[in-house]
Amino acid sequence: MYKLLFLIGNFFALSFSDRYVEKYTGYLEQYHKKFSINSFSNFKNNIDLIEEHNSKNYSYRLEMNEFGDMDDFTNEPFKNEDKNYIAINEENIVPMKIDWREKGAVTGVKNQKNCGSCWAFSSTGSIEGLLAIKTSNLLNFSEQQLMDCSSSYGNHGCNGGMMDNAFKYVIDNGICSEDSYPYTGIDGSCQQCNVIGQINNYGDIQENDEKILKRAVAQQPVSVAIQANLSSFRFYSRGIYSDPNCGQQLDHGVLIVGYGSDGLYGKDYWLVKNSWGPQWGENGYIRIERNSDSEGGMCGITLQPSIPLLEDKKSQ
Repeated sequence: MYKLLFLIGNFFALSFSDRYVEKYTGYLEQYHKKFSINSFSNFKNNIDLIEEHNSKNYSYRLEMNEFGDMDDFTNEPFKNEDKNYIAINEENIVPMKIDWREKGAVTGVKNQKNCGSCWAFSSTGSIEGLLAIKTSNLLNFSEQQLMDCSSSYGNHGCNGGMMDNAFKYVIDNGICSEDSYPYTGIDGSCQQCNVIGQINNYGDIQENDEKILKRAVAQQPVSVAIQANLSSFRFYSRGIYSDPNCGQQLDHGVLIVGYGSDGLYGKDYWLVKNSWGPQWGENGYIRIERNSDSEGGMCGITLQPSIPLLEDKKSQ
């Protein structure tokens, strides 16, 4: 490490302060990345962005993470035009807050790694939650199966997909366990495996309505698409995420597993499970402002909500 620090320090001695060099060296060591001029420049800019943000009185904080040497966070856009709307039960009382983790309906935070498979993680998460609620048995389902096997349903593995398309695949084929079909983070050919989970329908929730979305989340975890290409989102650390620039450019699939209110910041929030590993955000989660003034909700969270269903035959 000291040799690397010496070389980088000499290279940038005329241009940058020692604190950037030292931080960058530690970053390369921690995330096993290679040095480049462009990488260092992006890292320096991101350090400045994080420090400037944290010097102000926002409702959320940022911190350096594995995205530190990047300047382009573009993801594949989400475009779901084939909607299968369902009505959400309005008879049940909606609690003031809910956290499906506390009710044993959420598996541990996973990591999609360098692969655009967020849609698969959102899909398995909502199916895991539904079946845990229905059966009192929390199972860990295979994202890799959805990546490798659902191309004929309109999904594209690491190049993107849709949660609704994944639900359609599982309706027809069932889903296997993570252990029997483990995640590799690269596209592969479809393999045979033992099906342990099944759904028989799915539904899209009316968009642009946080009250309806809240009612849906009170019944089960909900798959949603959001905008996640902003630096403020990538470097989120803790607090209630609220950025007026986070709008309707949907490019990332995640899972709402609860909602509540935070007295410290005076904001309502959605509790969202991400797929960037437990080291990101609040142990892999982000609290996104709920009841915001943004059209479509903060980061467009109300624009494409959907859920898997396991209905009684007589109700189908």
